[in-house]
Amino acid sequence: MATAPPPIRPPAPSQGLSVDGVDHLAFVTWRPRETYEFYTRALGMPLVHAITATGWVTDDYPDFVHFFFDMGRGNRIAFFYYFDLPEEAPPSDLMHRSRHVAFHVETEEELLAWRDRLKAHGVRVTTPLAHELIESIYFDDPNGLQLEITRPLREMSGIDARDAELTLQALIDVTGAPRPSVQAMWQRKAELIRKNLEVPAP
Repeated sequence: MATAPPPIRPPAPSQGLSVDGVDHLAFVTWRPRETYEFYTRALGMPLVHAITATGWVTDDYPDFVHFFFDMGRGNRIAFFYYFDLPEEAPPSDLMHRSRHVAFHVETEEELLAWRDRLKAHGVRVTTPLAHELIESIYFDDPNGLQLEITRPLREMSGIDARDAELTLQALIDVTGAPRPSVQAMWQRKAELIRKNLEVPAP
């Protein structure tokens, strides 16, 4: 009688999650100007990067701007500003899932090894999602908290910080409009770039 083959074991990550270097905490903001002033002026954290996305995950996913502030030690705190999300809206699953913790790994092999380990444990985990700064996988813990494991695709630089300031200024300029949109923000940002405007602190 033939014996059953041994179960296939996924590759184990060669290193643990970098808890000392948690990549970022992420939250929602309705007030980009006040958030910027608090974190940069009251807490002294520089604004180091901004991501603007349209239909990033699915076609019906809200447009958003994602700002990163540097907490030091390689860690960041980030804020999503969602277009067409009214301030008086009650807490929603979308906002809940924007409250997450991102752990940090260095390589693609590590990221995929963590994905395979989680899937072998029965955890529903996304395929890797990437943009210009990081590549990440997402999953939930038993309490519904969204966790992220992320790896860097490139280092942030002074150019990123300058772009983040332009993005913030363009967002602030359009948020008073009746229906602000990511397209209007991009248009305003292009105008600021064409004018070679030195953006003052909001």
